[in-house]
Amino acid sequence: MPEYDEVMRTAIEAASVMNPHPNPRVGAVVLDRNGRVVGRGVHEGPGLPHAEANALDDAGTSADGGTLVVTLEPCNHHGRTPPCTQAILDAGIQKVVVGVADPDADAAGGVARLRDAGMAVEMGVLADEVVAIDPGYFHHRRTGRPRVTLKTAITLDGQAAARDGTSQWITSPAARDDVHRLRSNSDAVMVGAGTVLKDNPDLSVRLPGYEGPQPIPVVIAGTRPFPNNLRVVERNAVIFSPAVRDLDTEVVVIESGDHVDLQEALFELGSRGIVDLLVEGGPILADSLLEARLIDRCIFYLGAKLAAGSGEPPFHGAFRTITDAIDVHVEDVRTVGPDVRIEFTLAPAEVA
Repeated sequence: MPEYDEVMRTAIEAASVMNPHPNPRVGAVVLDRNGRVVGRGVHEGPGLPHAEANALDDAGTSADGGTLVVTLEPCNHHGRTPPCTQAILDAGIQKVVVGVADPDADAAGGVARLRDAGMAVEMGVLADEVVAIDPGYFHHRRTGRPRVTLKTAITLDGQAAARDGTSQWITSPAARDDVHRLRSNSDAVMVGAGTVLKDNPDLSVRLPGYEGPQPIPVVIAGTRPFPNNLRVVERNAVIFSPAVRDLDTEVVVIESGDHVDLQEALFELGSRGIVDLLVEGGPILADSLLEARLIDRCIFYLGAKLAAGSGEPPFHGAFRTITDAIDVHVEDVRTVGPDVRIEFTLAPAEVA
C-alpha cells in the first residue's frame, strides 16, 4: 500500500459523517516528524474552522517538521476564515499530502502557494475516494447546480401508485428508513404541487436520535393555489410558482414567468448553496426532469409487491419504441428489508 493511503483513508472516514454544505466535506490528519498521528480535524460547517486548522490545533507544536494529510486542497483565500495555507506554513509543516484539487475557483490555488513557498506537496492520493464522499460538492462547483437524485418506489412490476392514486405504502419500513437516511444527506427535497396537495408531506428527516440539519423543502408549484396550512409551507419551503401569492409565513416564493423552468430552478437552488437535491415528486415532475436530462442519479426501491394490473408508472413519458429507452449504469443493488434498492446513473444524452 502506498505510504499515505491508510492515513488519507482515516481523514476520508472522518469527513464522510459531516454535512457542512454548501462547504465541502474535508478531513485532515497531522503526522509528526516520526510519522506518528498527532492531530486530527474535520470541517463542521460554514464559518467554522477548516479541517486543516482543527488538525493543526490538535497537534500543537508536534506539527513542526511534520506532514499534513488532507482530503481537499487547502484554501488560499480570506473568506469567513483565514487561508489554510498560511496556517500550514506558520505551523512548520514540511510536507502536505492532498487527495484532490479544489474545483472551487475562489478556494483553489493552495497547492501552488505552498509549492511557491518551497513546501513539498503530493497530490492525488485516493482522489476517487475523496470525491465519492462528497459528489454533490464537486458537481455543484463544476456545473453551478445541485446534483439531482431522483428517488421513487415501485412494485416489482413497475407501478408507482394504484389506479385510485394510493401509494402508501409500496415499500417496507426498512426501505422508508433508508429514504430518511437519503434525506439526511441531502440539502433539499423537491416535490411537485400534486404531491404536496395530495399527501401534505413535511419532507423532513425522521430517524431516531437524528439531530443533524433538516433538508429544505422545495416545491415546483405551477399555477395551483396553495393553502397556508401545508406542512412544507410551515417549514418555510422554497416554492417555484408564477401564481402563489400572499402566503402568511416566511416561505420563499420564486416566480418564474408563466411556467417553471426546471433548469433555471436548479441554478437558483445552486446559487442558494443547495449542493445535493433529492427529488421525491410524482411522475409528472420526474418525467419533466428526465426529458430535460437534469437527473444525475436515480434510486429505485422495488417493493416486494405485485400490482397485477394497470396502475401509475414512475414516469409519464411516452415509450413508443425500444429506441426511446435510455441506457443506465447500475452502480449498486442491495436488499433493504424485503425490498430491493437499485442505484443507477443515466447515460449522457446524445448530441444531435
